[in-house]
Amino acid sequence: MSFAFDGLLLINKPSGITSHDLVDQVRRAFKTREVGHSGTLDPLASGLMVLLLGKATKLSPYIMDGNKSYQVEVLLGLKTDALDITGKTIQDTAVEKKHWDQLAEQLPLMNGEFQWPVPMHSAVKVGGQKLYELAHQDKKIETPRKIMKFWGAQRKSSENTNCFWVDLNCSKGSFIRTWVDQLGDQLGCGACMKSLIRTASEPFLLSQAQKMSEIENDLKESKIPKAFVGLTHALPQMKKARVQIFDQTLLLNGQISHDLRRLLISLVNPEENSFLQVVSQQSSELLAIVAYEKGSGFKIKRVLASAASSKL
Repeated sequence: MSFAFDGLLLINKPSGITSHDLVDQVRRAFKTREVGHSGTLDPLASGLMVLLLGKATKLSPYIMDGNKSYQVEVLLGLKTDALDITGKTIQDTAVEKKHWDQLAEQLPLMNGEFQWPVPMHSAVKVGGQKLYELAHQDKKIETPRKIMKFWGAQRKSSENTNCFWVDLNCSKGSFIRTWVDQLGDQLGCGACMKSLIRTASEPFLLSQAQKMSEIENDLKESKIPKAFVGLTHALPQMKKARVQIFDQTLLLNGQISHDLRRLLISLVNPEENSFLQVVSQQSSELLAIVAYEKGSGFKIKRVLASAASSKL
């Protein structure tokens, strides 16, 4: 297929494989090494992963900042070192009626901003080493604490006496396993994450994604997968400034023209830092990302098109 796959790929990751495995599958299927991601999922987890192909790898900072939504299955009565069902048991407690009675009262209190310790079984680095590597070496250290934000916690149906599902939203860098562990501590019986499904990675939804097998079938049939999002539509949350050829030429050579600067000023709040995407008036091609920095003005952050584009 003679098509430049510069854009996003929305994949429904299955449980049981690593995010790295999925990236390798995409590299082979699309015959490119230029594949990144906007946030990994643990092997236990499934659901939406947003991968970045080709030029879209330059957009990683702007894609990764989005909030995430999940469906999480909580197992009461069990605490593990990994904070999920795959870890070693630390505490096994009988779940009683009083714990269930406290759940309705406790869930609303689990919405908010918290400074909680990062899970030991995570890719966060301490002293140059990833925490999960230290965990595998049985090294005990005090893990760093970070601010995590959660909202919209809502209990769904239960599958058995000790499990229930929760819909949950969180900010970038928040750990669902930590939220589950903290909930278990508040209830007094302990808890761990049994399963996890990512349903949204703002602004994209799991319903827009395809399984890898479906994507591979589309490619074999020379079809553009429906889960592919081109650069033009990759940043729907970011305001657009449309430019003519003259301003486009200057931009792709590292300059912001007077007319473009005036247009950008009309789109930003001067009291806030802002990112804007600059696109071609003629083709709607995404040309560059420009940032307004309070006190410094406009700066070109990423150039997506080549200078040759201005001659088309």
